[in-house]
Amino acid sequence: MDQIALDLAVKIVSSFGIPGIIFVVWYFSERSHDRTLRAYREDTLRQQKVFEDGLSEVRRMYEDNVELVKVYASLASDQKDVLIMNAQGFAKLSDQIGLNQFCPMVRLKKQATGREEG
Repeated sequence: MDQIALDLAVKIVSSFGIPGIIFVVWYFSERSHDRTLRAYREDTLRQQKVFEDGLSEVRRMYEDNVELVKVYASLASDQKDVLIMNAQGFAKLSDQIGLNQFCPMVRLKKQATGREEG
């Protein structure tokens, strides 16, 4: 309690008696109540900021996950193209092996004899 408030309280009590005491008690109670409300407001604002920070972090994680899915879809598309090209290459290789045009013995034999019996 500061000095001015104490002097004021003594003057009120001496001038007004019991109603003055009630007024002084009410005055100090109201000041305490205001301090409590101010502390509650500050605490609530602090908690709200923590909640909003956490919420923005969750939002950022979802946005990052969306970006990750887009990149993964792009990679999957590229991988599909590579698999298709590999399958085409193996099909061509399989056809060439089946025709057997790369073995010199078979190639020379085919040129020499003309028509082969199969």
